[in-house]
Amino acid sequence: MSVEQPAPQKPATRGWIIAVSIIIGIIFACALLPLGGFALLLAAGSSNTSIGPIASPPWEEQLVEGSGTDRIVIIEVSGAIGAAADPFSLQLSQGQLLSQIRQASRDNRVKAVLLRVDSPGGGVVASSELHEKLRALRENGKILVVSMGSTAASGGYYISAPAHRIYANPDTLTGSLGVILSTINVEGAFEKLGLRSIVYKSGELKDIGSSNREATPEEIAVLQAIVDEAYNGFVQVIVEGRGLDEARVRELADGRIYTGNQALELGLIDELGNLDEAIVGARELAGLESALVVRYTQSSSLRSLLLSRLSAPQQPIDPLGLRVLTEREPVKLEYRWAP
Repeated sequence: MSVEQPAPQKPATRGWIIAVSIIIGIIFACALLPLGGFALLLAAGSSNTSIGPIASPPWEEQLVEGSGTDRIVIIEVSGAIGAAADPFSLQLSQGQLLSQIRQASRDNRVKAVLLRVDSPGGGVVASSELHEKLRALRENGKILVVSMGSTAASGGYYISAPAHRIYANPDTLTGSLGVILSTINVEGAFEKLGLRSIVYKSGELKDIGSSNREATPEEIAVLQAIVDEAYNGFVQVIVEGRGLDEARVRELADGRIYTGNQALELGLIDELGNLDEAIVGARELAGLESALVVRYTQSSSLRSLLLSRLSAPQQPIDPLGLRVLTEREPVKLEYRWAP
């Protein structure tokens, strides 16, 4: 008589193994799929397999008003000139501004450029670059008109100077004609925190502008000479752009700000008006009965936004604020209103 053997039972742990495997699979999928999607985005944006730099696409035109084949292009300068632009903001970077000016200058359909300025100014070099491009655009036969927003001071005025005509609102803050270079002395804070800066230098002026000590008379003279040189350049830009006497410009360029009303009386602007009046003025100066008024825009792909965000510098954790004291930015020479 045969005895029936009971069926073998599955180990109790097998179910746990299966469950853990599923969980691990889900974790890996969540971790790897975004990377795979990101790689696909990069691949899609890099389908051009040619070797070498890829030319950036031209700016697209966004209709503002009007009709016809002739163009008036609005280019907007907002925020600090030369500052790094947040990819998720509407502010254009220095490179984007130069690119827009370049495209407008090369487009035969563009008869006038309307520069909308809402800026307290910025870096001396960045302002000079924009000024040169705008002056070249005018020499290339384009009409250049400026419409000042709430603020168009210092470097904001510097880049406006080559215009055929400048408009401002009566309450626009402009002026602040001049140069600034500032440092901060943290020597007292270092002493209170028990910090001491030790510098080994190859020459007496190698750490000129240091925030860890008082400036020497020689350093003050060197830095003031640099400021004076940039100031003289600013004065000449206004003399050439506005046709004013140099002595008069130096009298006006003492750093004070002016309202639009005051600037009109002083000859720093031509007319009171807002963007609409500036558009009419640009059309009039270009001799156009009708024109297509456009802004340049660039479609923001998900790829470009992701790359911009990934390339943005991450701010280190600094709960005590010591990094701010010990890792300061270098001294900047600026055409900027800095109250």
